[in-house]
This record gives sequence, C-alpha cells and structure tokens, in this order.
Amino acid sequence: MKLRHQAVCAAALFVLAAAAQAKVIISGTYPSNFAFSTATAFVPLASTGATSRTFNITATATYVLTFSAECSVDAPAGDSGAWVDLDVMVDNVAIAPTAGSLDAFCGANGTAGFDGWVRPSITLPVRLTAGSHTLQVQGRLNNGATGGWVSDISMVIHQ
Repeated sequence: MKLRHQAVCAAALFVLAAAAQAKVIISGTYPSNFAFSTATAFVPLASTGATSRTFNITATATYVLTFSAECSVDAPAGDSGAWVDLDVMVDNVAIAPTAGSLDAFCGANGTAGFDGWVRPSITLPVRLTAGSHTLQVQGRLNNGATGGWVSDISMVIHQ
C-alpha cells in the first residue's frame, strides 16, 4: 500500500512539474536609460531600441505578459501629484487595466528633476488568437509631469 501511495504521489508531482513549465513566446530587455519629455512616447522593448515587437501565436489561449522597468518622474519642485502611466498595447489596443491615463506606473515625489526611482512591474492576462501580433508599450506624462524615465526594461509573454 505504501509503495502504491508513493507511486501516485510521484505521478502527481510529475504532472504538476510538467504543467508548471512555461513556454516563452517572446521576451526582451532594454538595459539602457530611456527618458522622454513629450506627452507620449513608445518605450524600447529590445536591446536594439525597437519599440515594437512582432510575435506569432500557434494556439488561441490566455497568455501571461509581464513588464517591469526602472521608473522616475520629472516634475516641478513641490509637485508630488504628477505621474507616468504605461499602456501595454497588443495590436494597437491597450490591455486592461493599463488602458487610459489613470493607472500610474510611478509618481513624482516633490523633488524637481528625476528622483525617487522605483522598479515597478505589471503582470497581465492577455487573450490572444492564433496568428501574428504586435506588442508596444506607450508611456504618458500626467498631471504636470515634465519628463518620464522608463529604463532597464524587461518584458516576457509566456503560456
């Protein structure tokens, strides 16, 4: 009986381990500094500086997209209400909850100039159909922000 129990447990662990392995669809890093002072800007998603990445999906399913970056906001002294938000876009459509300007990725801390760097991350479920898709991340300055810093970027989409 004990041997049978061990065999069942081993089989269950094997199945769980196999299911836990993620298949990476696309990944990229941008290890350099990227700052912008325009109202919006597409951020780099690859070491080449490319701001758009195309990838293919073989099966319609929900995938996991993770994006992280060093982030800072430039705003006038005393302004702690400015922020940078990012829209993660697939096929030119912003993925919820990143759509729109009300989801801060990082905020100003009241010091003039870039200061108070943080490294936020967001993980999103993305329903994708089989075929070719394009990924972009658009940064936006909000509420008095005069500059955005989105650097040391890492992104991955996996199954």
